[in-house]
Amino acid sequence: MQPPPESGEPTGNALEECLRLLDDLPSAAASSPAFRRHWPFISASLSSVSASLSHPAFPPTAPLLAPLASALSALLSVCSGPPLGHLHTVSLLSSSSASLSQLAADARLLVSPAFAVGEGDGSDPLLPRLRLGSAVSRAAALDSLAESVGSLPAPSSAAAVSAVAAMLDSGDLLPASRDKAVSVLAAFASSDAARRFLIQESGTVVPHLCRALESGGASAEQACLALEPLTASSRDAAAVVASRGGVAALLVVCAAGTPASQAAAAGVLRNIAAFPDLLSAFRDEGALPLLLQLVSLGTPRAQELALGCLQNLTASDTDDGQRLKVEAFQEGALGCVKDLLESCRGDEPGLAPAFGLLRNMASFRYIAEIAASASFVGHVVAALGSDKASTRAEAAMALAELCNVGSGKARKEVGDAMPRLVWMLEAKIVTERDAAARALAALVAASSYRKLFKKEEMGIVNAVQLLDPAVRGVDKRFPLSLLLAVSRSRRCRKQIVAAGACGFLQGLVAAEVDGAKELSECLGRGKMLGVFPRT
Repeated sequence: MQPPPESGEPTGNALEECLRLLDDLPSAAASSPAFRRHWPFISASLSSVSASLSHPAFPPTAPLLAPLASALSALLSVCSGPPLGHLHTVSLLSSSSASLSQLAADARLLVSPAFAVGEGDGSDPLLPRLRLGSAVSRAAALDSLAESVGSLPAPSSAAAVSAVAAMLDSGDLLPASRDKAVSVLAAFASSDAARRFLIQESGTVVPHLCRALESGGASAEQACLALEPLTASSRDAAAVVASRGGVAALLVVCAAGTPASQAAAAGVLRNIAAFPDLLSAFRDEGALPLLLQLVSLGTPRAQELALGCLQNLTASDTDDGQRLKVEAFQEGALGCVKDLLESCRGDEPGLAPAFGLLRNMASFRYIAEIAASASFVGHVVAALGSDKASTRAEAAMALAELCNVGSGKARKEVGDAMPRLVWMLEAKIVTERDAAARALAALVAASSYRKLFKKEEMGIVNAVQLLDPAVRGVDKRFPLSLLLAVSRSRRCRKQIVAAGACGFLQGLVAAEVDGAKELSECLGRGKMLGVFPRT
């Protein structure tokens, strides 16, 4: 079904003029020597355009006909106008030939089912309407596209994303259509088939999404949904959002938006906060109170993403990151995390970022002492038994900061974590193994925990296996520190050698990894003592 006539459609005179020019040009060119070299290319484009305009699927509009008439008129002027000079003529023919070739490709969209929704059911082809239709027909095409994004195959998704991005960039859209285009981009962001193509167009669409974000209302929520995957995959996209005042606009959504929009806005903020050089925007806008309010009052999804943002904000060792750790603590983040941990029923998604935030703040010893005295250690140790690897890893990292502070009760709870941490050293996920090694390296600095580790049958074997160069993603300094702490024991040295540490240490010593040379020398001295028994 063709789109209805509308005020933006050109009259039939424009089409008739183009068809007349197409008929006149071949005979005029035949009498002009200037066309000889370029005529084969021009002739092919003319034939293609003529065929497309003769049987279009819907009436062609100004985006095609106006530049086509201009290009054809320029070519006719070479034939019938006054001489222009050789260089001028060649330049005009070359540029007109290139323009005509592109117009021929556009004209083929009028008859080609390059992208149809419900192919065979009489639906209009959407891609031509998105690229070449008038403002009203484009709006109708966007409505149809919004309903079918989830069912599009990958090639059609790529074409549709490109077309919507081009529409936004053209500036020739009705206000309602601009909002609809943002909604379509949000639908692309939620589609597995289309998301990667949306990311490829991030340079074009992000500024438009920022404008929608600033406008507020329903379009702000849709802009947040579209921006979340874009800012997660590109530092440049995150920087554009931050530089255009996006952090302030996103915080407004967090404070007054719908539950769904609050979660979406928190997700974008989390992505921006992952880049240390963008943290100043959060400090300038006073983001911490609003994010903590969302943790206390938001939906579970909003809580998880707000905690993820707070974790990223406090993870950096830059000056801004260090200030944010202290400011988060002063704003009550520790109490907020404790309330969340005590209210959790089961293994909720927000636990991992909550422990991440706790770990970041506890890197300051006085905050760690307050956390240990406030019974956080029990929550951390309990989380080591979680079914989720991310929660276990973050809990282990938090334990590394809390293990050597606090009361005797807290130290007893930390000791109970030893078997679980040793088990985590052989986990399938490398980040979990690395977190366990960090926690154990911090634990065995105290002699009481060192004794507990020695009692674990697989502790030394699992730690030695982390020295293997094939185990990537584990910071070798921590298993080395762990093994060094127990290497004073002759029995432990034998276990370390028997587990194959000497072979791994050769490469680590050559790479000058901290602790490798010291452990190697310690094991070497142990071998000499074995050759010369004590008297």
